[in-house]
Amino acid sequence: MYSENYQLIASKDNKQVKRCAKLVSSRKYRREEGLFVTEGQRLCEDAVRSGLKPLQTFIVEDMLEKCSTVLEQSEQIFVITEELSAKISDTQTPQGVFCVFQTLDNGTTVDTMKWQRVLLLSSLQDPGNIGTIIRSAEAFGIDGLILSADCPDLTSPKVLRSTMGGVFRLPIKVVENIEAAIEELKEQDFAVYATALSDKSVPITELKLEGKCAAVIGNEGNGLTQQVIDACTAPVIIPMAGKAESLNAAIAASIVIWEMCRQ
Repeated sequence: MYSENYQLIASKDNKQVKRCAKLVSSRKYRREEGLFVTEGQRLCEDAVRSGLKPLQTFIVEDMLEKCSTVLEQSEQIFVITEELSAKISDTQTPQGVFCVFQTLDNGTTVDTMKWQRVLLLSSLQDPGNIGTIIRSAEAFGIDGLILSADCPDLTSPKVLRSTMGGVFRLPIKVVENIEAAIEELKEQDFAVYATALSDKSVPITELKLEGKCAAVIGNEGNGLTQQVIDACTAPVIIPMAGKAESLNAAIAASIVIWEMCRQ
């Protein structure tokens, strides 16, 4: 039996369903509407427990009892069919519950006065890498992340899934100019290290990462631009014993995060 607050939807032409599906599939539309969608019980509950309030929840009947925590906080609840769940989802196996939230408050001002450990991501391309880095940053204790605006959308389905909820709990700033963000950090007495191979690069394991410190991770294929490297305090490398020329960006970032936080 449904609560009087629930609305039943069976038509694939329903405008609310179409809107939700478009929010899932289109970064441009998410930006225009100031909204994003989470899918699955765990991710929806993570968002709610982190203080976000669902504006709308789309849910199949079988999930109603399982998602009471989410439903109690939802402003609007739509009970949908399995067919409509598949229409909204971007996965091959829809999880039967979707929540619509207002866009995360990721401002452009680098206010880091209480931060001691910061990671910057410059022009990354892979949503999975972004999500994994956010997950590692939260796990090891980074105070906050700064992303260049050309990185993958934080609210894309793939990023949201791969963060395992970390995107809701970790302070993250999105900036248009990563070099200006580096300069601002330096003005706040941060040592900012560029992860880049050069004649001047120092193994990160040899640094005493005390006080305020930050590190910059670059694009998967091209690394950091020379302008970004020059803006930093110094370049650093991760020592490697094998013949591999480089590490995956998420792996490299996780190692750098560990070195920054263990000290």
